[in-house]
Amino acid sequence: MSEELEYDSETRLVRIRLWGEDPIEDWIASKQEVIRLHESKGASKVLFDVRRQEAMPSVMDIFEFGERWPESIRVAIVMGPETSEDVTLLETGAINRAEDIRVFFDEDEALLWLEH
Repeated sequence: MSEELEYDSETRLVRIRLWGEDPIEDWIASKQEVIRLHESKGASKVLFDVRRQEAMPSVMDIFEFGERWPESIRVAIVMGPETSEDVTLLETGAINRAEDIRVFFDEDEALLWLEH
């Protein structure tokens, strides 16, 4: 899998683009880096772009990925038409656990939600 991670200190936005085959280890490594940026620099918004992924983690892995995010972090995940619908389970599980994670099909909508 390939990954690109950018952090904008002015907006406190972490932007992560993931593409190719995707083992859950890469998602977890991205999450750990976001939490590190949150603790060291105050990062509070995350935009995951998974529109170009060719394979997704298992449903259970996706569900567990949504657990235990710091309360002050908002996470938006942008899906594409080819992205597995299983990602929407992450949002459902996150809502049930009072996590601030939402799934979008439009990047502009995701960024707007992150700002509020």
